[in-house]
Amino acid sequence: MTPDMASMRKARIVVVVIGVLLPFVARLPGGPDRMGQYLLGGVGLLLFVSGFNAIAWGAILACSLAYRRPASLVLPALFGFAFLAWGHYEVDLREDAQASVALVFLPIYALLPIAIGGALGYLLDRHLRRAAAA
Repeated sequence: MTPDMASMRKARIVVVVIGVLLPFVARLPGGPDRMGQYLLGGVGLLLFVSGFNAIAWGAILACSLAYRRPASLVLPALFGFAFLAWGHYEVDLREDAQASVALVFLPIYALLPIAIGGALGYLLDRHLRRAAAA
């Protein structure tokens, strides 16, 4: 395994860990009440949030397949995770009965920022490859 492949593998693991923890960490600034909305919903809610959030971090991992340098992965991760963090912070499950529907659509809506970041990351990766070859 080349050093680039090993470091890309580590970067992908970091993306998965951040992706799994992000919905819960994004709730921390709202205090224990906001955090409790996700944690006290039971195992079903935890699996629901984590399962749908896998759409977003899975898309970031898919972007990484086109990259050779781990630095390129920062852009889709930054764009996508920033949108998701904002969305999970803003959703108040006690405010409206239909607020939980947002948990389904947040990762889907995050695909646009991830795609934009993925395209920019690809351009960055090509630039880094050319600079290394020169």
